[in-house]
Amino acid sequence: MIKINMFQSGFGDSLLVQINTKSSMDTNILIDCGFNYKKILEKLKILLGKTPKLDRFIITHYDADHIQGAISLIKENGSSTSPKNFNIEQVWLNSYRHLQFFEKEDSEITPVISRRAESYLATKTIQNTNVEGAVSALQASTLASEIFKNGYLWNSDANGKAICIENLESFSINPKVNIRLLSPNENKLKELEGSFISDLSKKRLKPKDGKIFDDAFELYAQSIENLADIIEGPVSANNTKIDSEVIKKLSIGENYSKDTTKGNGSSIAFVLEFENKRVLFLGDAHAEIIIERLKSIYGDTGTIFFDAIKVSHHGSFNNNGPELYKIIDSNKFLFSTNGKHPSHKHPDLATISCIINRPLDHGITNRQLIFNYELEHLNGFENEALRQEFNYSMIYSEEVQV
Repeated sequence: MIKINMFQSGFGDSLLVQINTKSSMDTNILIDCGFNYKKILEKLKILLGKTPKLDRFIITHYDADHIQGAISLIKENGSSTSPKNFNIEQVWLNSYRHLQFFEKEDSEITPVISRRAESYLATKTIQNTNVEGAVSALQASTLASEIFKNGYLWNSDANGKAICIENLESFSINPKVNIRLLSPNENKLKELEGSFISDLSKKRLKPKDGKIFDDAFELYAQSIENLADIIEGPVSANNTKIDSEVIKKLSIGENYSKDTTKGNGSSIAFVLEFENKRVLFLGDAHAEIIIERLKSIYGDTGTIFFDAIKVSHHGSFNNNGPELYKIIDSNKFLFSTNGKHPSHKHPDLATISCIINRPLDHGITNRQLIFNYELEHLNGFENEALRQEFNYSMIYSEEVQV
């Protein structure tokens, strides 16, 4: 059995995946830890019980709604050899130290360079009082350094390199649990690193190895994601009255504009395989790289069935266009958000429409749309006639069994 706990993390993500193998190889995977860390910590302690082991802590990318609680979790947990709360076997996170696409200078970090770097950090500080539980980006810039300082195994599955398709196509956590990586690829990481180096040059800085450049990279990645969130806005008329014709029109995807943000392009996404089941975890990944990767793995022969799909980027239409839902399907679609982002409401109506307005296949008779919060802007879908016509149901639960 696979149990997915979608913690209420504000408009962010935090998921605990528990796989019961009916043996000593029970597997626990924590994916991200956004807002509401204290409440999430309490639930983690209950769910993990007397032997609190996390086989993998996967931090998909550097957006505050995915990493803010992760910083607190690692810092509070302390040393990997004598952890306070959880035995974390390995962390996945692509920090600057894992990116090797551009040459880094070997010279020491002089006081002059250090001052320039500190100045750079200050320019990337994000003050956002609208973000639930937010702290400034400067205060939240210690995730990579906390992982390093406390001695956690870090990207060891990729031999200490970046977690990307070229370094880690597929691997087994144990003989029964396998992961197939879908995103990112080297090109996406290279784009992010290149833009970071270009930004550094404005402060007359060249890339080097060292904690301060890890922090600088983390801040830069957060700052560009924050800007992208402000720009995105509602893309599918979330105040629209929902009826059959609106659903059909939205599902065509006339207003689809693909996500091109470099931060989301670096997001880790994967397929989890256990026995005869497979679950798709999309992070905030770009739809186009997911489509390309899935076709390379499973072929281009129609829709691919998954036992559950964690929808990308909280249901943003920029990451969930109609082409994606021509090749993936499930009877369980998972959404993690309270819909209260300061600049837009996720999930978008067009995303829901693309999921439900298509033929049933793979023995699916009803598609469950599963939310970890009740979302007022989706009330129009709570209509019996629409549920019957499009064969879906609306479910509100933090726990999903597959």
